Amino acid sequence: MKKLIIITGTVLIAYLILVTPLTPAATTQDKTSVTARESTAETGYIIGISEGRVTVFKDGDTVVRTDTKLSDLPKSDRVKLKEGVHVDSLKELKERLEDYCS
Repeated sequence: MKKLIIITGTVLIAYLILVTPLTPAATTQDKTSVTARESTAETGYIIGISEGRVTVFKDGDTVVRTDTKLSDLPKSDRVKLKEGVHVDSLKELKERLEDYCS
């Protein structure tokens, strides 16, 4: 499971390095994202659900979709993720993903 988290973190960092500077200020929203795309946060990330899996969003766009199914999580986590969980930093994002995906 640690291997999955490390790979996910690496992919996320690579994505941010390569894509973020090229992304225009106004982005289109991913049709598959749920409540998380409605966030108005200008910084940080939203952990939510897309296609039944734990997914990370930034500015309404899908950054990474994990292999963790919503149905595999406890009810309290499912409720939080359906509403969208805001995190401010990559460190906090990695910690939360580790909690949800391990």
